[in-house]
Amino acid sequence: AMAQDSWDADKISLDVYIHDYLVKRNLQNTAKAFQAESNLSPDPVAIDAPGGFLFEWWSVFWDIFISRTNDKHSDVATSYIETQSIKAR
Repeated sequence: AMAQDSWDADKISLDVYIHDYLVKRNLQNTAKAFQAESNLSPDPVAIDAPGGFLFEWWSVFWDIFISRTNDKHSDVATSYIETQSIKAR
């Protein structure tokens, strides 16, 4: 039951972030449908990220992910990859 409780908490958080992303992308109908189907509270949760937390997370993830296969990435991603490479040795 413990693992299930943990998963439920994670899922609820992810649902909130997904809804926030949809609202910030101005996908109002989709956001309303998602809110209804996921049983989210109608009260919005304040997430202090202009594009939404999910978008910011994705941007960081993608920058690091693409840096492994592509030259078009940030210096921060390069630094992260180099640090991880050193740690792996």
